Amino acid sequence: MRWFAVVILAILPSLASSQTVISRAMVDGRTVTLLDDGTWRFADRDDTGCDLIVQRVEFCGLADGWRNIPPQTAEITAAYRFDDRHYGQMIVEELGTVDGLTLHFMRDIVIENAAAAAAVRPSDVVVIDVFESRVSEIPVETIVYHVAINGLPVVFANAIYTSKNRTMQLITFSIGSQFTDMHRSLHDDFLAAIEIEA
Repeated sequence: MRWFAVVILAILPSLASSQTVISRAMVDGRTVTLLDDGTWRFADRDDTGCDLIVQRVEFCGLADGWRNIPPQTAEITAAYRFDDRHYGQMIVEELGTVDGLTLHFMRDIVIENAAAAAAVRPSDVVVIDVFESRVSEIPVETIVYHVAINGLPVVFANAIYTSKNRTMQLITFSIGSQFTDMHRSLHDDFLAAIEIEA
């Protein structure tokens, strides 16, 4: 549902808490993260080796082979590349269960968005697996699905995190039509590198 993403983007700035990431820029060859309270910090966080994604969420997988890449759309909060076949991304929305974004609702949205990207019906999206994962010791559900986007086969492993005031999609994807052992291992590593501060 593209309307859902448009609605979220329209109301997100008014709902976000202080120190929400609003942009990234280059200063003296280093990436800086600009925060909505007028402050900034180096994105590579030399002191911790972690990227600040949004307030209380960091990605600490840069030493494990993940590299920052520019997000492909405005809806994507952060994007990473492991190699030519494997990628990761995060979509963070400052809306949560109090706003009706339940796990069931998000599961439907994930499939509907995949169908829209592939120009097929939601029933044509092939769900390969659903399993429990963990992020910062928090249980999340990962849904694995396959679609062909402009003829290119892609497998997504989308971990859905929902809390009272925040929803995150923690996604890895690979080029191909199978959920390989390597993809599953990279997905587990990607989630393990995400730190959520309660």
